[in-house]
Amino acid sequence: MINHWHSAAGPDRPVQTLFGRAASVAYVVDTATSPENASLILVTGPVGIGRSAVLAAVRDELTTRGITTLMLRVARNERDRPYSFASRLSAEIVALNRGGDARRTAKAATPAPRPDAGRQAATELRSAIASCDKLTVLIDDAQWIDPGSRAVLLPMVRTLARGPVTFVGALRPSPADPAGDRAALDQLRAAGLAEVVSLRPLRESEVRALVTQQLQAKPSASLLTYLRGECRGRPAAVLTAVAGHRRSGSLGVFDGHAYLTSPERPPLLPAGLPPVEYLQQLGGLVWPVAKAMSVLHPLGCAATGLIAEAVGTDEDKVREALAELCAEGILRPGPGPGHWRFRLPLLASALTTCLGPYEQRRLAQLAVTAIWAGDAGADDRYLAEQLVTAGRFVDSRRASGELLAMGTAAMLDDGYFAERWLRAAIDLITEPDLRAQALQAHAATCCIHLWYADAMASAWKVLSGHADLVTPEALLEMEMIYVVSLGATFDTAALTEICNGGWRSLPGAEGHRVLTRCVALCHLDRWLEADEHLTAHQDLWSQDNDVVAALGLLLSECIGAYLGRTAPFDEAVAAPLSGPLWTLGARHRFERLSQLARVLMAFGDLDRAERLLAAHELPSGYRPVPDRVVADGQGGRWDPALNLARVGLATGLSVGDLPVHTLMCRETSVILGARGRLARAREVIERARTVQPVMLHLLAVPEAYLDHALGATERAGRVIADGLALAVERGLVIGTDELWLMRAVSELAAGDPVAAQRCVDEVHRVAELLGTGRARVCRLLATAVVHQDRAAAAEAVRLARRRAQPMEQANTIGTVVRHGLADPSLLHEAYALYGDLDALLPRAQLRNLMREHKVTMPRQSLTIAENERLLATLVTEGLTNRELAVVLGGSEKSVESRLGRLFKRTRYRSRVELASAILTGEYPA
Repeated sequence: MINHWHSAAGPDRPVQTLFGRAASVAYVVDTATSPENASLILVTGPVGIGRSAVLAAVRDELTTRGITTLMLRVARNERDRPYSFASRLSAEIVALNRGGDARRTAKAATPAPRPDAGRQAATELRSAIASCDKLTVLIDDAQWIDPGSRAVLLPMVRTLARGPVTFVGALRPSPADPAGDRAALDQLRAAGLAEVVSLRPLRESEVRALVTQQLQAKPSASLLTYLRGECRGRPAAVLTAVAGHRRSGSLGVFDGHAYLTSPERPPLLPAGLPPVEYLQQLGGLVWPVAKAMSVLHPLGCAATGLIAEAVGTDEDKVREALAELCAEGILRPGPGPGHWRFRLPLLASALTTCLGPYEQRRLAQLAVTAIWAGDAGADDRYLAEQLVTAGRFVDSRRASGELLAMGTAAMLDDGYFAERWLRAAIDLITEPDLRAQALQAHAATCCIHLWYADAMASAWKVLSGHADLVTPEALLEMEMIYVVSLGATFDTAALTEICNGGWRSLPGAEGHRVLTRCVALCHLDRWLEADEHLTAHQDLWSQDNDVVAALGLLLSECIGAYLGRTAPFDEAVAAPLSGPLWTLGARHRFERLSQLARVLMAFGDLDRAERLLAAHELPSGYRPVPDRVVADGQGGRWDPALNLARVGLATGLSVGDLPVHTLMCRETSVILGARGRLARAREVIERARTVQPVMLHLLAVPEAYLDHALGATERAGRVIADGLALAVERGLVIGTDELWLMRAVSELAAGDPVAAQRCVDEVHRVAELLGTGRARVCRLLATAVVHQDRAAAAEAVRLARRRAQPMEQANTIGTVVRHGLADPSLLHEAYALYGDLDALLPRAQLRNLMREHKVTMPRQSLTIAENERLLATLVTEGLTNRELAVVLGGSEKSVESRLGRLFKRTRYRSRVELASAILTGEYPA
């Protein structure tokens, strides 16, 4: 069978790259060129393992060494033409020796079958070889050599032992190979005249390197897991799968890392893949049986009969075709009698792309009918997928009912399939009330999983065409989803229209419309107006039905907390089970708990958020990506936080409930900045300004840190001032505790103690309003620094330790020591905390502080290695030597010296080479 999944690069086919085969290529080349070489070397392995690529690499290396090579590929139809290959080989060698047209000579020399054809073919080949100097003949797809030619070649290997010609063949072994050939090969191997090189599947590290080179981005763990399951370490299949996901838009890249938007979504594979084309050429029933098996193989022993019905033949003939597919290496026996599995799961996906619309629906119809009748068994996911495909080929009422039930059950835990099944149910349902129910479930599913365009479309269908068919509670949910989706898709014009008067014409009662306008105002970052609107119309929403009243109260509590009125919100956190939202079902409990925890994390109270979720467990293991990033970031779990942030930013799943996108970008920029990724951190901040731009003053802290790191002190001061002005304009108190603290420290450093004291007063005011742990830390630090209050400094450190947020704790220690308010030996604690976070930049800055205070330094070899990692990271971020000197606290001359040592030790010749090495993981920055 053809060895490659792709024959040439093109828009639908990736570039062939040889990975993990260097040792095999070297072994074959060394064996072929050794004076005591074997006369026959066979490179073996299954389809897609890279036999042809290895053969091509061997040819290139031999050519480089000045050895003449002859490359031949055997076509499948040659196996039925006696002695055709032996004759062609003779003609090719003769033509090569004469410098003639080998192809014309070989074609003319193909013999007609006759009694002495074998003897003649052997004589011609022996004569051709006798006239050779050193020659290596490379034979691709050698399994198709006709039996007569094999009978000529194998004995000749013995007679030509260690002669001028070496044969290197690439073939796919098969259990159907003639016993005589296997015995002859065994004898040759025993005599040292033949070698067999079996190509193994690529290791995960090799797959990672292959994909990294192909995408210029490191594959995520989930992407590698998917490729391992679908491609089984076969390089051609890996490249094909990656190209298929790029084509379908289901593969995203951010910050040099690649992710699948949904591992369940299949790749979009081109129809003309060589393995598929090969199966088409096998003739008989093999091709239609292979296509049908790609759909029906999960049904086990029932698949054979269903395939027979689908292709219009009897089961015995289907079994013959299945046996041939097994002999071809396509299928393997499954776990039970009559069960079959694809050796390469990706091939099943490729075959399904070859089915026409009618074929797809017919096969799905057969599968569903058999399952419904009890004649076949399969899991619910398989049944649902076949119901989606079958459409109206099966009982629409039953199919839509089952899809609606399974989709609703999977809403929280299996979003990709839930969305597909509910969408299919909507297409099948004819009853208006059931259709409204399905649209409602579909909109909710898409909103939960942050697919806002689809959520908005379904919600609007309910609002515009089915408002009278859903309950008031469901109608309110659709209005909320619609407005949230408008915000998430950046349709500010539509949001503004709702706020300016469109809200009055929305369906539902007055309370619905009041809450809808309130949420629209929040998505426009008009928090003060939203609060005033809620307050002015409290009589309308509070006296509506229980759900409207409960949601209005939750909005009032959360918005009020952002504006500095935290008492009602604190009461809600203390008693989250109160109100009808808790009793209306899992989805409503999920939303209530998630929102309360989200607001707590926005205030930096991760410990309270975690206690809340621990005491009242979420009804699902699912948690939106942005929420997880914020929780992991604040909790010091930076590696998973950064990985999740990349997933969200690469796949578009970073926009969620307010203000979580801004919070996620804030945490991500903090992590990137601390790890020396200054340019990337700034890129994330800029993204937050253009994607769902709300509460942007929360970004001032990480942005000012980046400016300080680059020596732009004045700009950092303006960033803090602008952040405070924006918060005041919006009426927001959240996040201003940190900004007033930073401004107090800045004013003191600028020699203005009066201005610094005003900032301290503001920090105290904010701390009194919010009462959060972070606000108390900020108040204590501001008091300590401006008043030189060592007691306040000690209390700040104690409180930071209790809060157990590593970055905050380390920063607090660094601040009090830097201002002479604590024992410098505390710097060891901060240094260790930064180390656990892999925060390279603050660790380097802290080492400078440790030198100033004559604190015992870490072992020099460790600091040298860490400094080198930081330097390499900063270089790849595009910093100039002057900027590097500022960031590292040295001179440009010292930077030049350190760069010289780095390039000399690593043997990289330029910044570009270093950046490429970091991308591929060759240099572990």
